Amino acid sequence: MEKVIKFTPTDKQIEAHNLLEDNRIVLYGGAIRGAKSYWGCLEIITFCFKYPNSRWLMLRETMPTIKNTLLKTFTENFLNKGFDRYVKSFNQQTLILTWNNDSQIIFMAEGFDTDKDLNRFRGLEINGAFIDEVNEIQEVTFDKVVERSGSWFHSKECPTKILMSCNPSNNWVKTRFYDKWERNELPQGQAYIQAKITDNPYIPADYMESLKMLPRYQYMAFVEGDWNVNIKVGGEFYKCFDLDKHVGPTKYNPLLPLHISWDDNSNPYLPCGIFQIGGKHIMQIDEIMGVNPNNTITSVCNEIKRKYPSHNAGMFIYGDATADKQDTKLEKGYNFFRLIQNALVQYRPTLRVGRSNASVVMRGNWINTVFEKELHDVKVTIGENCRTTITDFVQLKESADGSKNKEMETDAKTKVRYQKYGHFSDIFDYIMTTAFATEFQMYQKGDVVLSITSSKNYAKSSY
Repeated sequence: MEKVIKFTPTDKQIEAHNLLEDNRIVLYGGAIRGAKSYWGCLEIITFCFKYPNSRWLMLRETMPTIKNTLLKTFTENFLNKGFDRYVKSFNQQTLILTWNNDSQIIFMAEGFDTDKDLNRFRGLEINGAFIDEVNEIQEVTFDKVVERSGSWFHSKECPTKILMSCNPSNNWVKTRFYDKWERNELPQGQAYIQAKITDNPYIPADYMESLKMLPRYQYMAFVEGDWNVNIKVGGEFYKCFDLDKHVGPTKYNPLLPLHISWDDNSNPYLPCGIFQIGGKHIMQIDEIMGVNPNNTITSVCNEIKRKYPSHNAGMFIYGDATADKQDTKLEKGYNFFRLIQNALVQYRPTLRVGRSNASVVMRGNWINTVFEKELHDVKVTIGENCRTTITDFVQLKESADGSKNKEMETDAKTKVRYQKYGHFSDIFDYIMTTAFATEFQMYQKGDVVLSITSSKNYAKSSY
């Protein structure tokens, strides 16, 4: 008997379905309640019915999330709606469902925490897969699913298809799919479709209204589908940094000095933060990342000069105290900051670098207190345009000893190891403990006073 699947799809589900015709990999997502899981289940069932003896994987991060979400969607919307009559068997232990035509669906948890070598995927033979909430799994797991898809040869003319759902996230999914899609650079055979909650006509109006109570950044990410928003998940070094409170619009004021903070680093970029201070209100108005081959002082300074060609209200330079010494790799008498001063000489820059850096734990505790209480009336606003800085603040984790957990990664192409997060937080630490040295010293309650090394001050105001 012919199996007919009757339902009224949303416009986005139709679009996603059509994309499967010409693409091997389709990512469907962008916000909560976009009917993503329903779409994935339906497409996999359709493949099972269309191609007898085919085999498909349904994957989520953990077994609880499978049982409470994916399997629940599958059961409530399909098995309990008459599809159970097409089921030959459903092993509740292995979570393998076999249809009457011998096609199978394998429900599997990634289980990366207990199986980092992905041993459970060895010998797995499938035609394709649906990865629900792919943003929650590891990239190596996705690559393993891609590797195993198409390895089952016992279904005639069955295509290899990988379906995925997701919510906005700042991880490999954004880099590998969304960013490339936004730049129109997705490889052939891959597609992404943005689906928001407003694309789902079955969502009750009162539920939509209740979502307006979410914090602004959560609303932007999970309702509006903004991938450039970063959501805190816990364990952050800047635990009191509040996206709604400390991120907002900032604007360059030509009457205020530029405060430029640096980190002596080149991989994955040479970072530079540009700030202005009015009273005790510090505002980050810009960020510059010198990415190879432009990860040089000259290149970054040229970008500063391009962006602020007519600035004449003074300039202050901040950064890592360990960089304020002669660099044996450079010409004698030169160091990191001397090169910066020479490159920006038209602005008559004043160097503000401590003889030594304050302890990471101490300055972190102080900055968190400033974030929380605006201690000594110090107020912080990070410009909405400073996306990398915001990401750094959100993603940088705290180590067990209270310091920064500077996780390392290896560049896939160059094999160079680099610190993933922490560069812009270091930049922020340097300027905060120096520009507000008095307030920081008051917080330390009698600790050693920071000694600031400054060249001649050409600015009319210290702030």
